[in-house]
Amino acid sequence: MFDDFCDAEHPEHYLGTGLRSEEEAVLLRELDRALAVAEDQAPGDSDAEILRVEGWGGDVVAVAGRPAQVMVANDLGEILALDEARGAAEA
Repeated sequence: MFDDFCDAEHPEHYLGTGLRSEEEAVLLRELDRALAVAEDQAPGDSDAEILRVEGWGGDVVAVAGRPAQVMVANDLGEILALDEARGAAEA
């Protein structure tokens, strides 16, 4: 996600383009820190080694869940607002 979507160390640069809120940026920064810890614990640089780090299954996945929830909720809120605006314009 970070390679294709944004720089997780400085996600505030993506507010308004890829991120909808400061909360999303804060949560992505937290995820970046959790990923950095996992990467530091991995004996090598491969994805397979990072995925086997003890904290991956609990820490990283748990931290990743929060921005995912917030981003989906924000996207759904935006879709609903667009639908409401379209309905009001048609009325």
